[in-house]
Amino acid sequence: METDKMSTASSVGAERRPLMQALVIERRILFACTILIGLCTFVWITAVCTEKWVHIQTENGIFLPTRGGYFMWSDSGVWEICRYVFHPTDRPLRHNATHLATPSPFDVSGLKGEYFTNCTNYLAQPTMKNGKPADPAYDIDIANYVRTMISFGIISLFVMAMGCGFSVYTFRNPRYMFKRLAAGIHFISTACTFVVVQVMMSSVDHMKKNLKFIYPERAYHYFHISFFLAWFVVLVNLFAAASFLWYSRKRKGDKAATDELAMADEPTIIGR
Repeated sequence: METDKMSTASSVGAERRPLMQALVIERRILFACTILIGLCTFVWITAVCTEKWVHIQTENGIFLPTRGGYFMWSDSGVWEICRYVFHPTDRPLRHNATHLATPSPFDVSGLKGEYFTNCTNYLAQPTMKNGKPADPAYDIDIANYVRTMISFGIISLFVMAMGCGFSVYTFRNPRYMFKRLAAGIHFISTACTFVVVQVMMSSVDHMKKNLKFIYPERAYHYFHISFFLAWFVVLVNLFAAASFLWYSRKRKGDKAATDELAMADEPTIIGR
């Protein structure tokens, strides 16, 4: 009888060995997701608080008749845009066919002047002049975009922190329902961060089509480091949500790697 019990125990151990190996891989993947989500909270703060989302560039400057300067380049963040502008002190004039002197609109070569950095904060109340903002870079639609990004950015930060906490709790309580809860929270943070990225892209399209003072013709743009950091946060949250959801399947009886995991996934009556 003792021999039969030992052979039975060894056979059960052999059957559960692949399950134990799968459990180790699962724990490692979920642990890596939890660490990355914790890291993403700081990456997200860095991305939102920096002005390296969109860079608008010109070749040799573009003349802005509104202020008489030359737009060189600009860096945009979530709530602020800073423009690098050249103001010439003496401007070589070129003569057209009608002998009228006009400034060269697309070149600052050979000009003497000073460079200035002008920043526009879309969260601040603009100074009004004749019923319009005194700063021609301030646009009410961009301000609305900024409020949307700030709102979803703050919400996503709190949701990510909450998701990280629930992810840690799944290691203390392996029941499947807590993994599904963590997966749902990660999906919410994915959606919130994705909204911020999409609104930023929409604001750039709006500037390109309607705000020539900020995005002049013949200028071009590219997305900067903070934009790609935001995409990193989106993809990590999406991967974490998919991982926790995938490993939230019920494992009862012989399908569980250990008796503790089998008991955790048994039906439970939640009382007071």
